[in-house]
Amino acid sequence: MPNMIKSRNINMDKVHEMSEGDMEFQKELLQAIASSVEELKDRYEEAMAQRDEDLLHQARHKVRPTVTIFELRNLSQVLDEGKQIIRHDELEEKINVHHEQFLKVIDELLREIHEMNE
Repeated sequence: MPNMIKSRNINMDKVHEMSEGDMEFQKELLQAIASSVEELKDRYEEAMAQRDEDLLHQARHKVRPTVTIFELRNLSQVLDEGKQIIRHDELEEKINVHHEQFLKVIDELLREIHEMNE
């Protein structure tokens, strides 16, 4: 794995800074990010199915440090959009479109992490 991997979804400068050149630790760090995102996906799916604003808040809150530290911009944006959609009790169609966008962003992020860790 090259030292200066670029990413569309993660600020890899933060990953490099935290891993201090230790490639094994970098892999572990990326795997920890992936685990956090996978847990978010599960919790978010449940909250969306129930249209439960409190569960959505809990899911977002738990992953917020990871999103912030590693600047997961695409994920942050879709989470913020979802917060507004649920808060304003939008139409089912808008909720479904958001849900599809959320899954797309999550899947892209996880795929990228997997590729970096090969």
